[in-house]
Amino acid sequence: MFPWQQNSTSLSVTAPDVIALSLTIIIAMFVAVVGYRAIQSPRIVLTETQDGQWRASRRDVIQYLISIPFLLTAWNFFLLMILLSGDNWLNARQSLIVADSVIIAARILAHVSPERSHELAKSVPLTLVTLLLISGGVRTPKEIVAIFDQWTRADISGPAQAVMYICEFGAAALWYWLGVRYLWQRGFRVPGMPVPPNPRRRSRTTDLP
Repeated sequence: MFPWQQNSTSLSVTAPDVIALSLTIIIAMFVAVVGYRAIQSPRIVLTETQDGQWRASRRDVIQYLISIPFLLTAWNFFLLMILLSGDNWLNARQSLIVADSVIIAARILAHVSPERSHELAKSVPLTLVTLLLISGGVRTPKEIVAIFDQWTRADISGPAQAVMYICEFGAAALWYWLGVRYLWQRGFRVPGMPVPPNPRRRSRTTDLP
């Protein structure tokens, strides 16, 4: 229970209650938005060459390979904490599955359709504000301890632990080799890339009279 939810039988509204909730929402939204904006775009840094092509240097690839496991783990942990602490019907096993699935879907969409990845990823801060901060839907300490106990005893298979990283590296590889190196050079628009020099025009169909 948050401080502004204490003394729920009282009808008095004080300035500290309003200010405390406002500041909490601002801080929580700032942290959450930074996280979900980072998750909705490809993470490989590209450099434009003299001939107008875009390439990933060896240093950029190494930086991506080192940083992305930490980012995936941080995003997953943040979402998992919301699911475990929020008052919902998910147990520890279901929370682990949902958190992994949301991260995988958001990262794949980030390389295919950033708009849809944005819509999916922004559900995290919305859930944080509406479920936890405003409605106060938080599990009791006893329920949280029970959920964490289930979490520590969860039997997560090796493939289940690796699938999130495999999907990330697979989507990034297809985005770079198929999207950046092949499609973009042929005028197709690719997520995370500027408009190609000779963009293809979308064909329009006309209805027959």
